[in-house]
Amino acid sequence: MTEYELEDLLTSTSLAAVESFGMYVSITTAFLIASYLAGGKLSNLQTATVSILYVVASAVAAWATVGYCSRAIPIANALEVIHPERFYGMQPLVLVTLSVLQTLGIIASLKFMWDTKHSETG
Repeated sequence: MTEYELEDLLTSTSLAAVESFGMYVSITTAFLIASYLAGGKLSNLQTATVSILYVVASAVAAWATVGYCSRAIPIANALEVIHPERFYGMQPLVLVTLSVLQTLGIIASLKFMWDTKHSETG
C-alpha cells in the first residue's frame, strides 16, 4: 500500500470514528434532555423502555467509535514508520480513554435518569 493510500485510509477511518463519537454525543444529549424534561412523569415501564433503548443505541455508537479507532492505530503506526518525525495521533491510549469515557457517560446518564425519576420535585 502506498503512503498516499495509508494517509487516505487513516483520514477516512479517523473521520468515521469522529462521526460515531458525534452520534454517541447526540444520543446521550437527547437522553439527558428527555430525562430532565419528562423523567419524573414517565411510568416505570416507559422509563425502562427509554433507558434500554438509550443503552443499546449509545453502546452501538461507542462500539463503532472504538472499532474505528482500533482500525486506525495500525495505519498510524505504519505511517510513523515511514515518517518517524511526524505524529499521527492515533495511539492505544486514545482507544482506552474513549472506551472509559463513553462507558462512564452511559452510567452517569442512567444515574441522571434515576435521580430525575426519583426526585421529590419530578
